[in-house]
Amino acid sequence: MMLDQAIRDKEKQIKEAKQAVMSCIATEKQAKALLDKEKLEQSNWEAKAETALKAGREDLALKALGRAGEHEKKALEMEPRCQEQRTQIESLKQDIRRIEDELAEFKRNRDFIIAQSKASEVKKQIYQAKAKMANKHSADDLMARMQAKAERSSHEADAAAEMAADSGDSLENEFADLGESSADQTANDKLAALKAKLGN
Repeated sequence: MMLDQAIRDKEKQIKEAKQAVMSCIATEKQAKALLDKEKLEQSNWEAKAETALKAGREDLALKALGRAGEHEKKALEMEPRCQEQRTQIESLKQDIRRIEDELAEFKRNRDFIIAQSKASEVKKQIYQAKAKMANKHSADDLMARMQAKAERSSHEADAAAEMAADSGDSLENEFADLGESSADQTANDKLAALKAKLGN
């Protein structure tokens, strides 16, 4: 499902971002440790300069102050970079929190989104079923029209036969009718003879 894939993508994005932040934090901590070391060395050499000056060794105090200055310079160079790294780390952390909030919202709404998707699918199936029913009605209408056409053809055939019987030479038709009447009379004569024979 696309929603599950989106959640997996978000989780992967968060994991990768956290790994990047952890790497940045490690680098920042290392730089901060070096910065603190430079500041400590500066303080130590300044203290040594003070000790040398108290001992009347101005030359030695001057050298110690020179060494302290070197460490101070390094510390001043490193401090802005450490601050920049810290700012970037905080920005990355905010991005991670934002993505985590989005992921949490995805998961909270997951069931609702799935329900919406299923409802849409059911609606689609209903429309498809209605379309099939409409096609069935069309087939029924076609069948009814074909049946009506067949009945019409049958009636037309009967009408043609009736017209054929009424058409032709009228005189011939009259003789044909006369023949049928004679046949009927012969049958009646035979019936009367049979009755006389049986004594009826």
